[in-house]
Amino acid sequence: MPQCPCGSSKKYLDCCGLFIEGQKHADTPEKLMRSRYSAFTMANTDYIKKTMCGKSMEGFDESEVEAWAKQVNWVGLQVVKSYMDETDENIGYVEFIASFHEKGKKQAMHELSKFQRIDGQWFYTEGVYTEGKPPKDKTKIQKPKISLNGPCPCGSQRKYKNCHGKEAK
Repeated sequence: MPQCPCGSSKKYLDCCGLFIEGQKHADTPEKLMRSRYSAFTMANTDYIKKTMCGKSMEGFDESEVEAWAKQVNWVGLQVVKSYMDETDENIGYVEFIASFHEKGKKQAMHELSKFQRIDGQWFYTEGVYTEGKPPKDKTKIQKPKISLNGPCPCGSQRKYKNCHGKEAK
């Protein structure tokens, strides 16, 4: 597989392949999310399951997920934003849109995912879908409160209200 399915423009073995093949662990929530997307494109439910913990494991049916991933034609991944929790360096969030064709119809899964670092390794803990395939568990993730006058979580060094806070208004 020459290009990585995650859309990074890198070769698979130099990108998500490092994590999926077990050569190393993803060192950021975004890298883990990208590798999980790549694993979905290959219906690699073993990796998907290994990178989950907490609420995400509730009701997880490996054979059902594998069957679904195999019948979907994955189109692409767009990372909307990725940021760390303001109060806990072991919690991170990634918002993304995964596009795919299912039964001849173009669809998109828009999700805000929560990740937790446990003993130095990142895990997917839960996600809230905003479009596409609905979640089995509709529990809402408690997002950190962002002050309008505080720094924007994107890392721009601008106030939130003058950066991504404009979109929230």
